[in-house]
This record gives sequence, C-alpha cells and structure tokens, in this order.
Amino acid sequence: MTIQTYLKERAAYVDGLVARLLPSETTEPEELHRAMRYSAVDGGKRLRAILALEAASIGGKNLAGAELVAVAIELVHAYSLVHDDLPCMDDDDLRRGKPTSHVVFGEAMAVLAGDALLTYAFELLSRLPSVGVSSHLTVQVIGELAQASGRAGMIAGQVLDLQWEGKAPSPEILRRIHIWKTGAMIRGAVRCGAIIGEVGPEELSLLTDYAEHLGLAFQITDDILDEIGDPLVMGKSKGKDVAQGKQTYPAVYGLEEAKRLATVEVAAAKRCVAGLSGGEWLGRIADFVLERTY
Repeated sequence: MTIQTYLKERAAYVDGLVARLLPSETTEPEELHRAMRYSAVDGGKRLRAILALEAASIGGKNLAGAELVAVAIELVHAYSLVHDDLPCMDDDDLRRGKPTSHVVFGEAMAVLAGDALLTYAFELLSRLPSVGVSSHLTVQVIGELAQASGRAGMIAGQVLDLQWEGKAPSPEILRRIHIWKTGAMIRGAVRCGAIIGEVGPEELSLLTDYAEHLGLAFQITDDILDEIGDPLVMGKSKGKDVAQGKQTYPAVYGLEEAKRLATVEVAAAKRCVAGLSGGEWLGRIADFVLERTY
C-alpha cells in the first residue's frame, strides 16, 4: 500500500470517528453544533490522530481508548485552526479548501465554536474509564494533551509568533516558535497514543524523540509550502507568512537551506523508529511530511 492510500484510508476512518462522536447539528444550540461540525468533520490530513493511533498500536492496549484520544486530538487541532484564522490573529478566509469558520458563522460564533471544540475534547477524554482505561492512564493522557495544547505548548508558540511578526529574523526564536506552535501537538499526539497503548519506557522515549523531529520537519515544510505551494492543492492561501512578516525557515535560512534542514529532521525521525517493532508506518509518515504538497 502506498503512503498516500494509507493516509487517505486512515483519514477517512478518523473522519467517521469524529462525525460519530461530535453532537449532531440538531442538538441545541443548533448553530453552535453546526459550527463545530463545520470545522471538525471531513477535513484535513488527520495526521495527528493517525500518529496517535499508530503509536497506540505499538503498545497494543486500550485500542478503544485510543480512538477517543485520536478524536480529542483532532478537536483540539480544529479549535486551534478556527482561532488561528480569526481577523485578530492570522485573518484567513480559506481553510481546507472552504471558507473559514468566522466567514461562515461570524467572529463571535467562531470563537465560541473553537472554545466548545477544545472543552469537548477533554470531555471525551474523561470517558476513557468507560472503555476500560485505568484512571491513572486517563489522568496521564489528559495532562499530556493539556500541556501540549496550552501555555507551555501550542499557545506559547502562537504568542511568540504574534510577538515576533515584522521583527528581524531570529534562528533561536524561530525554533522556539515551531517547537511550541506545531511541534508540541505532534509530540503530544504521539505520546498520548503511546501512553494509552501502554508502550514500554524505551519505546516511549524513542517515540518522543521521533515526534520532536517530525514536528519540526512538519512546520519547516509548512513554511516552504507557504512560499512555493499551490493554493488549490493546499486548500488555503499562499504567501500569508511573508506578507505578515512572520518568522519562517525560508525567511531566516533561505529556501534551499530550509529544504535541507527539513531533510535532516526527517532522517532523524526515521532513525528513532527504524528498529521499533510496528514502527514502519511512522517512518513512512516522516517521508510523507518531507514530500507533501498540502
């Protein structure tokens, strides 16, 4: 099976889980739930959820719990995109090939839908004991996702990203932004999956290192695609980072060096899982991150 086919099939599987676990559009308040589903159902690569499921499968335990974890991660990711697109943030009108949430529902409802997606993610995680996951593991996973998405992770990166718009390129700040803003959630997804699957300490360490390299590679390629990607393929606007004076790898290092650095990070990620039983798809996902066009 090619990596493209694999990712397409796994994304469709995650789409089904998200659609099933989110409240229906007829649940009151209807507009809120329409807005939540608009941004979370049938969209995106589902990479973070797929990574969580793959990491869980290496341990082989609590696979029903892994599904809840995967959906929770996708809901947190969806909330972050809704808020990231707002006029007060990146002011984007296009996401995943369709108008952004605030364009369709208005800014106030977009904010509330993002808030609801975030809080519902943790409501789902609170259900882990109902599918046989121990309270200890439940608390671990909740803490892991909260840290990855919060003040010491994704939000911290977003703060730095805003604070350094229009300032002189800084390699140190750039790396911190990327590790927090994008890398933290990829690291969190892998670790949440590994924890719920009950992998051993050595495997958890290798998977954590893999995720850190992969997260940085993913954001470097995102920076590159913002400059040279096809908006029709990506499903979002091109050139926004440059226009807003953001800290990006091409801006700091140049396009060719950015490509080389992405290659270095992917190679490091693959080394981490090369000898890991069940880690084949994780290695192939790393290759996809380097070669992707969207």
